[in-house]
Amino acid sequence: MRNKGFLFIFNQAAGKKKKADMNALVLDRASKAGLNKDDIFLIYSTSKTSSQFLINRFSEKYRDGVVVACGGDGTVHSIGNLMIDTELTFAILPLGTGNDLYTGLYGKRSVKDQIDHIFKGKTSETDAIYIPELDLYTLNILSVGADANVVFQANDFKENNKFLQKYAYIASIPKALQAGTAFDIDLTAKKDGVELKLMDGPYILAALCNGVMYGGGFKINPDGQVSDGLLELVYVQTMSMNKIWAILYKFFSGKHEDLKELQSLLCDEVVYTSKDGSPMILNCDGEIYQLPTFTCQVKKHAYKRII
Repeated sequence: MRNKGFLFIFNQAAGKKKKADMNALVLDRASKAGLNKDDIFLIYSTSKTSSQFLINRFSEKYRDGVVVACGGDGTVHSIGNLMIDTELTFAILPLGTGNDLYTGLYGKRSVKDQIDHIFKGKTSETDAIYIPELDLYTLNILSVGADANVVFQANDFKENNKFLQKYAYIASIPKALQAGTAFDIDLTAKKDGVELKLMDGPYILAALCNGVMYGGGFKINPDGQVSDGLLELVYVQTMSMNKIWAILYKFFSGKHEDLKELQSLLCDEVVYTSKDGSPMILNCDGEIYQLPTFTCQVKKHAYKRII
């Protein structure tokens, strides 16, 4: 690994103290790994554009270097999209409130242990979900329905409650459910070009999973595999408000497979379409977009990541 480059990109929101602490920890672990500190770069980024510039400059010198997203799921989503189809290796340092993709991949691995794994350099080819209408990749999970509305409300909650961000998803559920629990959308799923049979809507949610968990810990796809070339569509038919509250714990703990209203299937392509043509709120790795129709396709082995 000697003379291999490492670019640590910090979200500007991480704060100076957190970045200073991470700088010291990274350089200490690099020294113990016998790495040259001149090959390690720890830099703030304020936007996807600035991250792209930093990665381009870095790759000119280190064509097979490691780029590390230091932040939460939004930072991972943004920088991860820049790593698709490159020779660079992608890694995550979990500094956010949710860290869903990281936790799904690595469990309770500490930041220090993750840094050590980054410097060891073992990699795995990893899938992603491509949305042509946005020219965008989802690394973890995308969804439409009540869960996407929770994320939409949670983002607003985080803006207005800086010191309560870890409670954002739970606190946002009541307001999100006020918008209703029945979403009249068409779903078309395929595997190997063959259309699959789905239960009719309306649905409470329809999530397409590459990873395991989302929304601050909801284990919607407990057995998810991120490198098998397949996606899992998890969708739930509408139910009463009282029953929704009763099953929230099961969703949070990943013990929801026995719910008769829940359906899941393996696929490699899904098309979401709003029946009335209005834009749907689409949650992609915690980032919100709005579209009346969109296509999701698995991209097998889209990028290399640290294991």
